[in-house]
Amino acid sequence: MFDGRQQIVNSKILVIDDEQIIIDVITAHLNVAGFWNVVGISDSIDAVQRMKQENPDMVLLDISMPDVSGNYLIQIARADPNLKTVPLIVVTASDSEETHRRALELGADEVLTKPLQPGTLVQRVEHALSQKLALDVSTLHQRQARCKPVNEKYNELRGLGGRIP
Repeated sequence: MFDGRQQIVNSKILVIDDEQIIIDVITAHLNVAGFWNVVGISDSIDAVQRMKQENPDMVLLDISMPDVSGNYLIQIARADPNLKTVPLIVVTASDSEETHRRALELGADEVLTKPLQPGTLVQRVEHALSQKLALDVSTLHQRQARCKPVNEKYNELRGLGGRIP
């Protein structure tokens, strides 16, 4: 039987921030809520490749990082076919409306301001992953519907045992 809650808490979450303490705090909050598949990345240059390699279900990222900004990472994710539907939540110390607006324009799904409230963080993560799961299930059903006529014809031909009618 399909267990959506279990699917959500088993999701792989990348946390990208140049400050290891922020990664540790976010990871601890997520662990308490049952999310154990959390990967932290503190090197923004490494984050570009790791986002593609890790195949995450969600990314939490800072905007202000040395070398590679979070805004650039958003652009990379939204241009990549495998990452374009992955929820991106920006976690930033900036309360600037312009910073938040820019991140959303580039494709972030949401912006949270540090310091984070654990309950808000977990609620937003669960909501974003629930939406992604619903989208993934819908996409799967659409693919199955498109394949149904082909599968039916295949099964019909298999039933002939190799004989041509």
